[in-house]
Amino acid sequence: MVIACSTRIPMPKIITYSLRLDQPDLGDYYRDIAGFADAWQKAAIQDTASLIAGFRDFRREHDLPARSDGEYAFELLALGVLLREHAVDIACMANFTRATLKGLVSLQKRWPSMESAIKRLRGWAAELARLFASKRAGMASLAGLLEWLRANEENGKADRLAQWQNYLDGNASGVTLCLALADRFAEASQAALGKYTEQVPVFLKETAPKHRWQYDADFVARTRLEYHLGMLGTEVLNRAYRRRFLASSKRIVIVPPCMRLQPEEKCQATATPFGARCQACTPACRVHQLTRLGEKKGFDVFIMPDELRVFGAGEGEGGENGPGPGPVGVVGVSCALTNWSGGWDTDGIGVPAQGLLLDYPGCSYHWDKKGIPTDTNFKQLEELLK
Repeated sequence: MVIACSTRIPMPKIITYSLRLDQPDLGDYYRDIAGFADAWQKAAIQDTASLIAGFRDFRREHDLPARSDGEYAFELLALGVLLREHAVDIACMANFTRATLKGLVSLQKRWPSMESAIKRLRGWAAELARLFASKRAGMASLAGLLEWLRANEENGKADRLAQWQNYLDGNASGVTLCLALADRFAEASQAALGKYTEQVPVFLKETAPKHRWQYDADFVARTRLEYHLGMLGTEVLNRAYRRRFLASSKRIVIVPPCMRLQPEEKCQATATPFGARCQACTPACRVHQLTRLGEKKGFDVFIMPDELRVFGAGEGEGGENGPGPGPVGVVGVSCALTNWSGGWDTDGIGVPAQGLLLDYPGCSYHWDKKGIPTDTNFKQLEELLK
């Protein structure tokens, strides 16, 4: 498999996380995350058994589809980590600010031609809220968390966790259990995964403050614990969705624009309803190499579309038909902070997916002004596609 290894992009500077370290084949990371997920999932399901059982009954009573215990445990962990890490952010965001930011997000979707200007307004509104808000200490509410997520354009997370809000409404002990789960995860994940995120504290101290007044200030300021949450989330959700994915007859790999070697204005990829398709303008480009691998192995490659719903049921040629005959399974490639929530998004539109992390981040939108071409592990991709 010459394409998959000999032309790998050299390791650039580490901005926040890196899965490579001194192992170019990433074998250590994938062994580490698999072993950690095994141990964490077993303990977490046991620790939250009564809460999961009650929630399962609650979903059954409301005719909601069942999910695995591993998914339920991870959802509780996500609740705990987000409440733990963003209690001050949630508490200091007044109702007026939340409404303003949600309104701007809605306008951005309706008027994509004004995206840049609206994102600047979002950055200013959020920073003014931080400057003038009274930073109250104490436990953030689930309702406040969901509003904060929606104000930060994270509707997929809010929609999934809203189901727990409905069940836990008034159940303070349930929220306390989520926070305790997050505390234990913080210690365990640091020991197991900390070597892959050593640069996060440096970035938070030296670079993240420069994003003040920008729309992504909250996003780039995510903590080391949230990177570990993302790593675990991708592994847990891959297991949960695996059987459905393997039942698909058509496979698609979606990659982010930051994997292109050429900048956007020079890349010759052509637009399609499912995202841009590589036109082989640059042999050394990893998107080109991945596209060639797909031609040999029988999967299509697209650069991330504006909306994942193009692959959903009832959306043109998506869903059960996909871009071609047969049900579609999607492999989504993205960074550790976003990949797991992308799994929730695709599950929400009925598309079975597998997630694959970028080896490191480097896009010009958030991490590097000039942009660093990113990469992912082709060997691991082939394992997911088997």
